[in-house]
Amino acid sequence: MIQETSEQIRKRFLELNAKIEPQEIERRIRDLVERFKVPAAEAERSVVSYFLREHGLKREDYYGTPEGAAPIQISDIDQAEQWVNIRAKITQLWDSTSPSIDQVGLIGDETGTIKFVKWTKSNLPALVEGKSYSLENMTTDEWEGRFSVKMNRTTRISELDEEIATPDMEAHLVSIDDINESNKWINLNAKVTQLWDSEHESIDQIGLIGDETGTIKFVKWAKSELASLVEGKSYSFENLTTDEFEERFSVKFNKSSSINELDEDIETPDMEAQLVSIDGINESNKWINLNAKVTQLWDSEHESIDQIGLIGDETGTIKFVKWAKSELASLVEGKSYSFENLITDEFEERFSVKFNKSSSINELDEDIEVGYSTEEFTGAMVHIQDGSGLIRRCPTCNRALMKGTCMTHGNVDGLHDLRIKAVMDNGTIVQEALFNREITENISGIPLDEAKEMAVDALDHNVVLDEMKRRLLGRYYTMTGSVLDRYLLVESVQLVEGNPDHEIDSLLAEVT
Repeated sequence: MIQETSEQIRKRFLELNAKIEPQEIERRIRDLVERFKVPAAEAERSVVSYFLREHGLKREDYYGTPEGAAPIQISDIDQAEQWVNIRAKITQLWDSTSPSIDQVGLIGDETGTIKFVKWTKSNLPALVEGKSYSLENMTTDEWEGRFSVKMNRTTRISELDEEIATPDMEAHLVSIDDINESNKWINLNAKVTQLWDSEHESIDQIGLIGDETGTIKFVKWAKSELASLVEGKSYSFENLTTDEFEERFSVKFNKSSSINELDEDIETPDMEAQLVSIDGINESNKWINLNAKVTQLWDSEHESIDQIGLIGDETGTIKFVKWAKSELASLVEGKSYSFENLITDEFEERFSVKFNKSSSINELDEDIEVGYSTEEFTGAMVHIQDGSGLIRRCPTCNRALMKGTCMTHGNVDGLHDLRIKAVMDNGTIVQEALFNREITENISGIPLDEAKEMAVDALDHNVVLDEMKRRLLGRYYTMTGSVLDRYLLVESVQLVEGNPDHEIDSLLAEVT
């Protein structure tokens, strides 16, 4: 794969009258991917950027301009930042959760389907579900190995008289454990096992449905105007669409979905809560009981959250959220409790527990001893991951927003925050590290207010991330903190004076 990518880069530069040795291209990509654990797509872009600077070329010289958009079939899209022309049918239109997005959904041709986004600022005509179009001058994008296309002001839309053939979109009856692909139409027979509080007006109902093979999250949009689901009842669901985020699947109801209550009671996996230790929590959407101490209470920035913080036992600590609607007794920092009927959750491979109306809290006479694991790591910061710098968080669940949207609560007015998701390397071990706002401000020298001013001045929040990369990459740090899954949660950090590995500093200076 690296050799093929290197050869593609060499040939493209040769077309631009720039001769580059293939070994030099391959060496740079291999160093970034294998040594510094940089994602392959980002490593390719970084190396291309380096050689563009070296030869005085512009990005549009390499990647092409709208006039150079090439006709392509959907199955052939395998690279981001390309201009393409596609003849396709609008197979699905989804509800947009952001005012910046005019339309979003799926387009398809005979080779497959792909997500599209049409920005509001593009001022393009409305697309109609089921109609076929010639779509010219779109750009390809990629996130976590999934490609999409985006329409912009230069995109041209022309309705076709012919109907573009697409893969079979007819929904089929499946069981929950068969769901292994996103953007598919399915039918399910399932029971509503949990209904959660919806914190956004665009979401009518949200929770879990289950059959004998397992459970899965569902979202029913308010615009779908479907009948309300009742917890504990079983239904036949038709024309749902599957979705996937960070390898976790869910299903969504839309205007074409149908709901019919069943007379039978569908069996679901055993939902009885079991007493577990915190280090035994390794799966989301499970009912559990815990004996734990409240080690930290954090400030809640949203009225829907009654309390939020950390609880711990002798095996470790875990984040908890207690919703205001659960109407449970207040927890006191430093006290130990027996918690029953909590629900586990997971985000970015970090687990948490949530209290609900069926949870119970009983104070214990004993003082539970909490186990902490603190580690120290010294190494070079070789990569700062996407999602770092100036970000916005959901005021309800504190998750980082993606394009103004919370995966749980939809389009929200996010709160600004700073963070760094870094990759550290000491020559033998690669360690991912998370820096909170305070640590990020200290290590980068960029306070939150200054970061917001930078973003406003540039009309681009990415300038903050770019400046952090310029200041931090290639430098050595000693940091201490607790290890949670693959991350070191940094509690203190100190710059190591001098640079024990000039090769790392030199390489990163070239590609950032």
